[in-house]
Amino acid sequence: MIYFCLGKQLSGWLSEGARPGDCLVFHYSGHGAQQEDPHGSEEDCMDETILPVDFQRAGQIIDDELFDTLCAKLPSGVKLTAVMDCCHSGTGLDLPLTYDTYHRSWREDDNPCHSEADIQLFSGCRDDQTSADVQDVYRSAGAMTAAFVDTLKQNPVPTYEQLLQGIHRHLDNFGHAQRPQLTSSQRFDASKAFEMYGGINPNQNAVVGRLHRKRKFPRTSWLAANDPLGDMMVAYAAADLFGFGMFGDPFGFGGFGFGDGFGGYGDGGGFGDGGGFGDDGGFGDDGGFGDGDFGGGGFDF
Repeated sequence: MIYFCLGKQLSGWLSEGARPGDCLVFHYSGHGAQQEDPHGSEEDCMDETILPVDFQRAGQIIDDELFDTLCAKLPSGVKLTAVMDCCHSGTGLDLPLTYDTYHRSWREDDNPCHSEADIQLFSGCRDDQTSADVQDVYRSAGAMTAAFVDTLKQNPVPTYEQLLQGIHRHLDNFGHAQRPQLTSSQRFDASKAFEMYGGINPNQNAVVGRLHRKRKFPRTSWLAANDPLGDMMVAYAAADLFGFGMFGDPFGFGGFGFGDGFGGYGDGGGFGDGGGFGDDGGFGDDGGFGDGDFGGGGFDF
């Protein structure tokens, strides 16, 4: 289990050396935004972004960079499961296929980014939406992440459809309008059991890389009216103007551990008391996915 504070300079630590049979997990809980896509390839002509700790100096990380770093280099036979609980995260990894829950089918982007590996992303919301936070007596977290975990508590072995529907139902019950999406690098039957550590779909993409078929045109406003990032940007500008820092050791971002500030689900800024999904920083009480490959704690919800 690895914890890190995500900066603008992405490294390929997660994808480097990956071999067929490997199962990887990436979780990001923090701030997300959008900026105009200069190439006109995105469906909404906007690049989805995440905000690293040094974004004021180095800029935001766009979905193109996340795809190139986390997805494009993975070989066939490797599985990556990603959860991005942030605003505007619907296509946060630029995966080419989006699952349509109404028609129960996959919809491919006009300008898809194909890769060889089996990659799935559960987003916090659609690209045009923001993701809410929730808080109880003991902790605060992203609403989608709380819904994700609660759904798996109620049904530890759901299908992909059941998991997505359970997340939607949980958010609806608590009055959240955001609509998490499932995107994928490969087509597969979403009625099969959800697995993070098996059930790897083989590569079905005859051509890998970015395909540009249709030019998209930008809209005039890139930031939603209710986007909390707008207020945050104003606050940062004021902080710079008056010469003081706002958040101390900032935010806490990244895959599997989210720092000292606000950005995750526990006392340490992650999903547990130590900064992860469990009491000591992982998905289980001892910080891991299982006794062997994924740690010592197991999926202990």
